[in-house]
Amino acid sequence: MEERPHVLIVDDDTDTLTWLREILSKEGYEVGTAPDGKAALDHMRNRTPDLVMSDIHMPGLDGMGLLAELRNCYRDIPVILITAYGSLKTTVDSLRSGAFDYLSKPFIVDDIRLAVRRALEHKQLARRNQALREQGRNRYHFDHLVGVSPGIVSVYKSIARVAHTDSTVLLQGESGTGKELIARALHANSTRSTGPFVAVDGGSLAETLLESELFGHERGSFTGAIAMKKGLLEKAHLGTCLLDEIADLSPALQSKLLRVIQEREIRRVGSTTPMTVDVRIIAASKKDLASLVKSGAFREDLFYRLNVITINIPPLRERAEDISLLTQYFIQMYGGTKSPPVTGIVPEAMALLTRYTWPGNIRELEHAVERAIALTPHMVICPEDLPQAVQTAIVQSFTVQATPQTRHWGTLAELEKDHILHVLGAHNQDLERASEILGIHRKTLRRKLRHFGFPC
Repeated sequence: MEERPHVLIVDDDTDTLTWLREILSKEGYEVGTAPDGKAALDHMRNRTPDLVMSDIHMPGLDGMGLLAELRNCYRDIPVILITAYGSLKTTVDSLRSGAFDYLSKPFIVDDIRLAVRRALEHKQLARRNQALREQGRNRYHFDHLVGVSPGIVSVYKSIARVAHTDSTVLLQGESGTGKELIARALHANSTRSTGPFVAVDGGSLAETLLESELFGHERGSFTGAIAMKKGLLEKAHLGTCLLDEIADLSPALQSKLLRVIQEREIRRVGSTTPMTVDVRIIAASKKDLASLVKSGAFREDLFYRLNVITINIPPLRERAEDISLLTQYFIQMYGGTKSPPVTGIVPEAMALLTRYTWPGNIRELEHAVERAIALTPHMVICPEDLPQAVQTAIVQSFTVQATPQTRHWGTLAELEKDHILHVLGAHNQDLERASEILGIHRKTLRRKLRHFGFPC
């Protein structure tokens, strides 16, 4: 039988302790209580909780002091701080000190349930991700791959299965999905890991330059060739070569690459002498190579040579559960570049990141977080620190259709109604899930629906 999550509530108000324990016990949690921070730490010596909810203002060791102790000794336990004296400063101070969330009294029951559920889910995801990352460090070198969604876990498994082989691999995925990181993970876990890893971007150079870069050239083979130069395929000997954006290679280069794969030979530009190379080819493309073959834009025989093993990398819009983990990863990466450092993100900003569709995928998310860290005046990222496209994505997605002829652009009330009904319809009229996505209380959602004329 699976063990119930253990929640520790810390508050000097016995009525609050009793009320919160009753609410959370009904939700199926095992609940412990403590009247102050010192008693909470004593409790944790006997039983480590999965979540701590603590009042800020208490005699002795208060909530902020308890939070500091927990961040030193129990870093993986999420903490929700609660207070009757809410303010922007208190919120920012709490979150930048490492609290997962912050609630103000008087409580709304749905807020408590939602905050607890989010905190426990975040901890579970973080544990799963850490386990995968530890497994990666030990076996697959996944240090920079972050995520626990089914799509990315499937990619992890594919890497684990094929990395030790010498088979050619084709990586298919949109721009910014992390194709080079996955290629590096394949190399790092292969028998070639001590050899070189060389990346070539097929779309970044003109054909004449790309041929020289790939195959090298002899001295005097063309104007400017003042010395012999080794090509990247030759430099990758006994290692791995990533051919990125392979769909952009010209027909002539496609033909020469086919010979490399088939014969394991190259010829430098200006030379008639073939050279043997022992290199594993990993090809990557944001374009669908199978469709390009049908249209005649890509050689069919080369496609079949490359398509021995294909790994399809999911776009970020299909990995919504990974956005929070990726965001925290980038905050850890860039947050220390400022003084004082940026250490977290407020829930409202995280909600915006989760709702955005990320056409630029992980690369766009990374840039958005790096930009927000550079711009924020706080030690946490707030909604106004995010790019305008992220802040306004919902409005843009659900604007009322209008033409210059009709001049009916829709009022704000109409836009709000359309968006709320759209979210409800997309989630089978689940009020709790819809209110979570909309970022409002369920009570507020019910009130709006009644205002629109819907009984609820």
